[in-house]
Amino acid sequence: MGLSLGLDTAVKALRAHQLAVDVASHNIANANSPGFSRQRVLLRPLGIDGSDHFTRDALLGRTGFGVDASDVNRVRDIFLDFQARSALSSRAQSDAYSTAISQTELVFNDPSDEGLSGLVDAYFAAWHDVVNDPESGPARTTLVNAATTLTTRLQRAHANLQTQRQDLDRRIGGEADKVNAASREIAQLNFQIKQVELSGDMANDLRDRRDLLLDNLASLGPISYTEQQDHSVTVYFGNHELVTGNIAREINAVPDIANPGFTKLVFAMDGEAVQANGGEIKGLLDARDTALPGVTAKLNALASGFITSVNTLHAAGFGLDNSTGLAFFTGTDASDIALNATLAANPNRIAAATAAGSPGNGANALAIADLQLAKTMAAGTATFGEFYGDMVSVLGADVSRAQGLSESGGLLVDHLDNLRLSVQGVNIDEEVTNLNSAQHAYQAAARVITAIDQMLETLISNTGVVGR
Repeated sequence: MGLSLGLDTAVKALRAHQLAVDVASHNIANANSPGFSRQRVLLRPLGIDGSDHFTRDALLGRTGFGVDASDVNRVRDIFLDFQARSALSSRAQSDAYSTAISQTELVFNDPSDEGLSGLVDAYFAAWHDVVNDPESGPARTTLVNAATTLTTRLQRAHANLQTQRQDLDRRIGGEADKVNAASREIAQLNFQIKQVELSGDMANDLRDRRDLLLDNLASLGPISYTEQQDHSVTVYFGNHELVTGNIAREINAVPDIANPGFTKLVFAMDGEAVQANGGEIKGLLDARDTALPGVTAKLNALASGFITSVNTLHAAGFGLDNSTGLAFFTGTDASDIALNATLAANPNRIAAATAAGSPGNGANALAIADLQLAKTMAAGTATFGEFYGDMVSVLGADVSRAQGLSESGGLLVDHLDNLRLSVQGVNIDEEVTNLNSAQHAYQAAARVITAIDQMLETLISNTGVVGR
């Protein structure tokens, strides 16, 4: 019985170290696989329990039963996972917001000669040219061109802002698809992991995939999760259940009645609005519903200021043909501001004079030109240039702040990723060392089997030979 026990022990050792070789090989193969956690074979000695004292040999005693290698565990730190997912959510929010408003800054192209501030200066400079020579046809034509360029630029800026909002709206709808895809796969993995682990095995690679999907979900929005006794995870998105067992609740993008022309995210099962207080979705919503509308409102205020101030003075003046009462601009804000088509067709009707029959009178043109320095904006506290400059500087500060948050968030994520890799990442040198160790142990176990085989041969071949 002793030799058979030794043989059984050696066979267990062979299997255990073969498993160790397989695990090291698996680790090395997945050294660069995203989300992979290195795995370790848990080797434990099989000793004698209390029930074995009846089989104990009084002369020879009893050794252990060899090695147990039934468990292959992941090396993972769940606390680091929680910290990393929180940081991923914050960084994704800052990245999405920063990218969106950085594109908004490009709409105005300031400071530059082609920027809106330069066009405003050129417009008022054209009025000064009319003041200097009210009867000059070229001066009036230059004013028409400057006004047309300015109004076209204002309209284009407004249209670009609206286009950006629509693009963000489409991206928000796409985020719902990403959430749905991740939640469905997590639900499937919950079922697979439960089936595998209820049978006594460890679903390490399936768990790695599920953790990677949780990372992806955390970057999209605010999630919380708990692992249940059946090894499935229940995931909440905001305060709403997203995944339970093998059931995933989908998110839909539906028309937003409170925000016409745009969509909102709701849970398909009950129509409850998605509460996104973090992640990429939050950054996109903040840009779409707060930052861009704020900039658009200021742009509209600037255009409305031009329309109201210039039209009031121009309607009181007289053109070279004694025409009066004409508005210089048409429209109500930046979306439709335009030069009066009557003036564009006949620049002589531009009301530069303050009285009829005085073609050399440029007093009204001077009054309009002086609007450049008049505090007509922000309840009489800012000129057109100051109002626009403040709008651009606030936008620039917002962009700079968002980029700073994005960069600091990226540094934190990188730091936590490095910490996670130090725990769960595969070290090739370490795996090769483990591989060599398992190989030598395997060879030693094989040598034990050879020795026992020789002992059995001696026992079988020579027992009873002496004395024949």
